[in-house]
Amino acid sequence: METVLNQVLRLIQANPLCDYCLGRQFARLGFGLSNRERGRALKLSTYMDAAYRGDMETLKHLAINGMLPEAASHFSEAVAVERRPCYICNGALSEENFKMLADRIVRDLQGYEFATFLVGASVPADVREKEDGLRSAYGITHGEDLKNDVTRELGLLITDMTGRKADHKSPDILVVVDIFNMGYRIQPSPVFLKGRYRKHSRELPQSPWHCRKCWGRGCGACGFTGREYPTSVAELIGEPVKRLFGAEGFKFHAAGREDVDALVGGTGRPFVLELKRPRKRFVPLDSVERAVNESAGRLVEAVFEGFAGRKDVRELKLTSPYVSKTYQLHVFYEEELDPDRLRKVVETFRDLEVEQRTPTRVLRRRGERVRRKKVYEVAAELIGGREVVFKVRCQGGLYVKELVTGDNGRTKPSFADILGQVPSRIELTVLSVHI
Repeated sequence: METVLNQVLRLIQANPLCDYCLGRQFARLGFGLSNRERGRALKLSTYMDAAYRGDMETLKHLAINGMLPEAASHFSEAVAVERRPCYICNGALSEENFKMLADRIVRDLQGYEFATFLVGASVPADVREKEDGLRSAYGITHGEDLKNDVTRELGLLITDMTGRKADHKSPDILVVVDIFNMGYRIQPSPVFLKGRYRKHSRELPQSPWHCRKCWGRGCGACGFTGREYPTSVAELIGEPVKRLFGAEGFKFHAAGREDVDALVGGTGRPFVLELKRPRKRFVPLDSVERAVNESAGRLVEAVFEGFAGRKDVRELKLTSPYVSKTYQLHVFYEEELDPDRLRKVVETFRDLEVEQRTPTRVLRRRGERVRRKKVYEVAAELIGGREVVFKVRCQGGLYVKELVTGDNGRTKPSFADILGQVPSRIELTVLSVHI
């Protein structure tokens, strides 16, 4: 039966291997050793056995292919000159290289706020092929991935130098290294902030809106800005927060969206702000909230509820079409309204399913389809005979303006079916999104 030392000897006889690359082939044998320590221990054990037996051939292999100084001491200086670089890593894995790369990484990390980190590694395909071929040829079954070797060595060095801990699930910073080219890149994980916003302008879209004529290129119609509207809810909230966190960009995730001419009041609309590649992570939320509300010029008011994660974004997107939402609609009509018909609207639209084809006003950007959404309750207050303030609680995703107008029969049933007239104007306010 072949022993570990027999296997080590066959490997060293065939190929030059550094301590790291030899030790890695036996990484799953024993604990508490680095692969460098394991590789050197295996070479020393083989060396002592060969020296005991007076096996000069094995000692020569250890001196040349094993790069072992103790074995080289048995020979002239010519043997030291004959040493070859490691067959697998070509000398890339060394204490000097690991220390040098760790020093550079830690120096760059000083520009980031973080509590945890993780080291990842990229390995050239030809290096992987060499190691896979060697393991196949010599029946190596106790080895580990080369990436693990690199990431562990650098991770321990970075921890010692910074005092920060490695986190394999949700690190603040990911450092991806290429020890073979002495390169690396730092990837800060996004910061997520959750909150609610209220919108106080009827001329403000939720997200940036390109000019309908030039689609952002710039033309006379948009004053060569490329924009239909000068700013948006997303920018009014995202830009000041991006600056506070030193982020490279942001993405605004909201629980649904309102029309440009709709207000958002009441408890506001939930959102999650995703900050990309931030240099800071620990900015107090009261500072964030103050920065947004001071710069928004009363167009938008934001309340930040806490830090969040990708799970919160997924839940926001998945639940938004199904949660209930409450709207207020101030509706203006050309003719006097019949109070009895108004009462019938309230009675009819209680726990009623409404069928809506894609509204005419959004057909250019949304495909034709039929949506079935629930209206839970409606309240109505008649003002001066021709104005009504409706409060509608309904399922998310219902086009509430079309619920009032009927959209030429594309929404059934509608308030217009019962009242017998279509309004001349609607002022919509989102009061709450119940998540």
